[in-house]
Amino acid sequence: MEPFVSQFVVSIAQAAPPPAGGGMMTIVMMLSLFGIMYFLMIRPQQKKQKEHQEMLKKLKAGDRIMTTSGILGKVTYVDPEEKTVRVEVAPRVEIEFVRNAVAHILTDQIPTLETN
Repeated sequence: MEPFVSQFVVSIAQAAPPPAGGGMMTIVMMLSLFGIMYFLMIRPQQKKQKEHQEMLKKLKAGDRIMTTSGILGKVTYVDPEEKTVRVEVAPRVEIEFVRNAVAHILTDQIPTLETN
């Protein structure tokens, strides 16, 4: 195995040097990859996070919600300092959650399928 590895290293070392201006091309490639990554991954995540923060600001008592752990319930109290919410999960059973634990505000509207 050792001779194969040393022969491989020697063949790579003897390979033709990169063409002139190769460093500039590398920088352009890296910048374009970063741009693609930004528009495909980072920007959509920031937009989703902003929408979630807006939803949490609109949260009020009486809203039906689902938490990040999948618990469904109705908000009974929203802390004025906007740190926690109390959620009724069963009659006379309330759980206090950190406000960021709210995943969705549920609507009572059931979507209907339109048929022609």
